[in-house]
Amino acid sequence: MVFGRTWIIASVLAVPLLMVAPARADDAPLKQPGLWAQDYLHREADPAMRFGTLPNGLRYAIMHNDTPSDGVAMRLRIGSGSLKERDDEQGLAHYLEHMAFRGSTHIADGEVVRMLERHGLRFGPDTNAFTAQDETVYMFTFPKADADALDTGLTLFREIGERLTLAGAAVDAERGVILSEERLRDTPPYESIKANLGNSLAGTRLPQRWPIGLTETIKAATPERLRRYYEANYRPDNATIVIVGAIDPAKVEAEIKTRFADWKPAAPADRIDPGIPRPAHPAAEFVAAGVPDALSLSWQRPVDPRAETIAYDREKLAELVAMTIFNNRLGDRAARPGSPYVEAQGQISASLYGVAALTFVQISAAPEKWREALAAVVEEQRRLIADGAGETDLKRALTQTTTMLEAAAANATTRKDGDIADALVSAVNDDQVFTSPAQDLALARPMLAALTPADIGAALSRVFAGAGPVLFRAAQAGPVGTPALEAALASDQHAALAARAVDAAVVWPYTRFGTPGSVVARQDDAALGTTTVRFANGSRLMVKPTAFEKDRITVKVLLGNGRAGADPAQIHALWATAMLPTGGTGKLAAGDIERWAQAGGRTIATEMKADPRAFVLGGTTRPADFQSEMQVLAAEARDAGFRPELGDKLAAIGPMIAGQIDANAGAVFSRALHRLLTGGDTRYVDVPAAADIAATRASDLPVLVKDALAGPADVVVVGDVKVDDAIAAMQATFAAGPALPARADVAARPVLPAPSADPHVAYHTGRADQAYYGEYWLLPDYFTDPRLSYTARVAAAVLQSRLIDTVREKLGITYTPMTDAAASVQLAGLGYLGAVLETPPANFPTFRAILASELKDLAAKPVTPDALDRARRPLVEGRIKDMESNGFWATWLPLVLRDPRVRQAVLESRAGFGAVSAEDVRALFARIAADTAPLTVEARAK
Repeated sequence: MVFGRTWIIASVLAVPLLMVAPARADDAPLKQPGLWAQDYLHREADPAMRFGTLPNGLRYAIMHNDTPSDGVAMRLRIGSGSLKERDDEQGLAHYLEHMAFRGSTHIADGEVVRMLERHGLRFGPDTNAFTAQDETVYMFTFPKADADALDTGLTLFREIGERLTLAGAAVDAERGVILSEERLRDTPPYESIKANLGNSLAGTRLPQRWPIGLTETIKAATPERLRRYYEANYRPDNATIVIVGAIDPAKVEAEIKTRFADWKPAAPADRIDPGIPRPAHPAAEFVAAGVPDALSLSWQRPVDPRAETIAYDREKLAELVAMTIFNNRLGDRAARPGSPYVEAQGQISASLYGVAALTFVQISAAPEKWREALAAVVEEQRRLIADGAGETDLKRALTQTTTMLEAAAANATTRKDGDIADALVSAVNDDQVFTSPAQDLALARPMLAALTPADIGAALSRVFAGAGPVLFRAAQAGPVGTPALEAALASDQHAALAARAVDAAVVWPYTRFGTPGSVVARQDDAALGTTTVRFANGSRLMVKPTAFEKDRITVKVLLGNGRAGADPAQIHALWATAMLPTGGTGKLAAGDIERWAQAGGRTIATEMKADPRAFVLGGTTRPADFQSEMQVLAAEARDAGFRPELGDKLAAIGPMIAGQIDANAGAVFSRALHRLLTGGDTRYVDVPAAADIAATRASDLPVLVKDALAGPADVVVVGDVKVDDAIAAMQATFAAGPALPARADVAARPVLPAPSADPHVAYHTGRADQAYYGEYWLLPDYFTDPRLSYTARVAAAVLQSRLIDTVREKLGITYTPMTDAAASVQLAGLGYLGAVLETPPANFPTFRAILASELKDLAAKPVTPDALDRARRPLVEGRIKDMESNGFWATWLPLVLRDPRVRQAVLESRAGFGAVSAEDVRALFARIAADTAPLTVEARAK
């Protein structure tokens, strides 16, 4: 493990002007790509993982794991991505990833997805692949780890590795799909990233090697061009297989040796020169509608070629602590009233795709405050370098780092198969030693204990070494020009440093919320595995102890009637309830709460959202911090602060959100659809309109939520918790104090739309050829007809399979046609089944005709047993796996607590999906086909 490993996320990148090589001993061992790092470093990797390398160079890693209870995650990593493309191949690495599902020597075109569906895999969560600049990864997560699943996965890996047919007809058919994906991905944030890298990494291959490629290359792709890249890069010495799950590692290893030993390279490997960064300007700017308003600063160094020795890990751990101190200072300043920026965070990347090592800082600020925000962040960075870290800084960061490592170690035995497999793939990509969380903790403890302020000073010198900073500004409007950016940065770097404001230590004031509550009723539900308790003040608690995620507890607190009970005059502000925690409490600012938690090594998280039937506060914590989590949630509810910081952040974030939504065709479509489905009642529309955002003021929030926050609480606790501990924590917080006025239930029954032959059209500000078209048919809610709700979900899966075969695979007019079916348990009367796709408006009539034809055919005769099984099995298996997670129960149990009828939906869903017959599906499609006026929604460019 390398401590402090970071992922480069899009909007952060900017690179400086000069290169300064990292200091290193001449005899320091270097990375050896293609080999297991533990082998050439003689370090112990995770002892639970079985590693190996075949004579042909193929590497494998296999591990037995029992979370979930039965299943296996399989990954095939090819160590090449878009960086290995030649100039006339830009986009072919990604094109080839698509072709892996379009036929091979032993598997017909289109059969891969069908094979996986028969095993119960869902496309997306269980079946996926991605192409990055430096790797291509194929991911299959089987719900059952039987011999057939392993055979299927290994067969697919071998076919993908060297047996793709790349037939001309399939290549031509997939072309439109890839062009559709290019259109879908081309958003203002994406263009901002390209502008950033185009300046900062000029001179390297990166700005010219985006995985999606160039449209002209996609249009000109041939089987021959694809095969050249395929044979040079899909080779055993460039491949790694990772398998984690309920398997016998020895048997799986034997299978890999048998199946892959004769895989031989078909052509010489591609070798590339990544180039040398020569930024075009010390500052750059990108202004366009829909772009996130942000600044970034970066410092650049050459990639460190050293291998991951103990000394290297010690160095990186010190850098992680140093960056934690810097981020704490940035966060503390952001939390103060009047801060010019909403958020700022620094990160370190040891290698950006092998081109450069980066330290970068991303700053979110209102566009009119960019100057002040830049000055504030530069001041914090310079002051930390000049003055160094104090003992309080160091103690806080050491506590945070230790807490993080302890939490990972405590949770290690219940990590999911896919999470472990993906972490292993990441370690391979970075040429690191893959170690267990327990090993990481044992290694780090003495290192952390030995760190001094001087060590942090040296780490900061390394972190901010090299050239830089280089500044990048993105904004939706109001360009300031690169000369002004350069002048501002130069001025800030030489400005006098003011003394740092030191925050006083925080004493937690919320240890008592009144007389502890008394239990008036308690009921166990063996089927749900829950205990429900009612308290004298009117609050209720539902507890479900689980072993799904060791050392983790999720808490949900339901207050008031949520969206259904919102004052009509305040509906416009519902979107802003998510910001409530930034307003702190009456006695503490949000920043003080965070400092208190960090200094004490507490894992505390809070969030809020407005659901249809309740305002929901929640968070995830550890058993050791459960009482503190409950105190924080109770303080935020019973003594909400609505402090000035809340208003500052609302004013800054609102315009950013509005612009990004309006430039996103998918978000605009979703908003229009849900407004239509709920009869125009915007209470139940999650995506806000620009006018609502503009109308929202901080003063709206107390009016909207204060009464709900003061009322009885319905609390759900799920995870590694004892029932008695949950009851005691509840008695001391939400159940404490005198009886509260009972909540009057408010009906949530939106007015359903009337049939109409005219489409409902919404307009976005994005790319001109981005558009969505969807047709929807109204169905009952869940309680009116539970059986129909399961049939509709299966029918939607059947229809999606048909549409994938037609509009995607044969016609290539969309990246992915989508179907959906829902039967609400919260909004009375609301249910629907629909089909939607993203495609230029010129294709709308084609899709409309195909959809009508498919519906007519599905209404005329039952689907085949195979088609039914491929639609139904992923729903059944998916529900089984979902029910082995805290997240599932933390989502559904709050609904059960508020409406006991939902219990049926939870307990019977697996059987409900399994009972759906071919005739049920046909009958539903007959009903839909007879509806000549479905609800039609379009999103088009203005």
